[in-house]
Amino acid sequence: MAKYDDSGNGGLSTSEITDPNGMSWVCNLAESDTYMYCGFELVLDEERDSGLNLSNFDQVRFWMDYKGPTQSIRLYLRNYDPRYSKPHVNDSTKYNQVEFNADLAEGGQWIELSMSDFFVANWWFQANRLPPNLALPQFDNIVVIDVQTGTSGREGKHEFTLSEIEFTGQVISSERWYQVIVGTWLGLAMLFLIVRTWRLKQELNQRQARERELMQVNQLLDSRSRTLEEKSKTDPLTGAFNRKGIEDAIALGLIERREGKPLSLLMVDVDHFKTINDHYGHAVGDQVLTGLSSLVKHNIRGTDLFARWGGEEFVLVCRDTELREAAGLAEKLRALLAEEQFEQVGRITASFGVATLRQGETLDEIFNRVDQALYKAKEFGRNRVEVSW
Repeated sequence: MAKYDDSGNGGLSTSEITDPNGMSWVCNLAESDTYMYCGFELVLDEERDSGLNLSNFDQVRFWMDYKGPTQSIRLYLRNYDPRYSKPHVNDSTKYNQVEFNADLAEGGQWIELSMSDFFVANWWFQANRLPPNLALPQFDNIVVIDVQTGTSGREGKHEFTLSEIEFTGQVISSERWYQVIVGTWLGLAMLFLIVRTWRLKQELNQRQARERELMQVNQLLDSRSRTLEEKSKTDPLTGAFNRKGIEDAIALGLIERREGKPLSLLMVDVDHFKTINDHYGHAVGDQVLTGLSSLVKHNIRGTDLFARWGGEEFVLVCRDTELREAAGLAEKLRALLAEEQFEQVGRITASFGVATLRQGETLDEIFNRVDQALYKAKEFGRNRVEVSW
């Protein structure tokens, strides 16, 4: 076990372990010219080069009690790999990161996180610049479990207790699963053949209905093609799509929704943007919007569509995306943005609202819900993600 704080980087914070057996520690963050932080390392190997293989686990569950003013807490699973790590060089281990709201640990609670929510910390990636095959999260040799104050670390006293950590995964091997699946399939083969004829007719009717819907949408898009050609689909400042530019993505998402695929929306608003414009000028404000757009577009999927909705407000359309996955993407983008350095301004933050289209819901209704979630994020302190369930 080891504690650390920003004093090693010239900060004024202090920390101490209060109960080594119970893994309890306390730190006092002090305002200084450096980034304030403190943390605690659970070292799995003293040499820090031979740890645990957690690749087959899909969830981490731990009991934590936190008291203090920070809004978020980071959990790092640090991986050693000789292709990029150096013996006895602490920061050479890959920082697989997830950040969660601190109120989840208030009063002592079990916290469950998916291993798929982890991503490589942006500051570590920027410092190491690994090739694409090594740039993703990696859990095959975890040597340190690290708990740290989050992006929103605040001045004051922070008390932590970490009692238990569990990792869960597959009960049986994938090969055994395949054997069970094949055996089950053979047992159901005869029943499948009996009902197949009836289902083929039903599927044919459904396919014809979908083709008619696609034809109607294509006709609608074709009728508007000349108008769309005359108008730019992109915002001239940020390079993101504009409102006209997201029509196609939403239309396709609505068709996929009828087929059972989810459609999610993320609304993003830069915090205190008026203050940035008033203090630094509109030219710097434009640079912030351009930088935000570039960061988001480099960290979303090819099927996602990012658009400027107006002023400092943006919308991200995520087709075939469940609410939990959309909320995870929003939290990832929020954390990346909070760590990004902007010229002249330094670090900025943004608030996020997330919603998924409900059965029978109109576009106006989902846009109203995601806008309300964004307003809630602003109302609750900004630099956070609020989800409309």
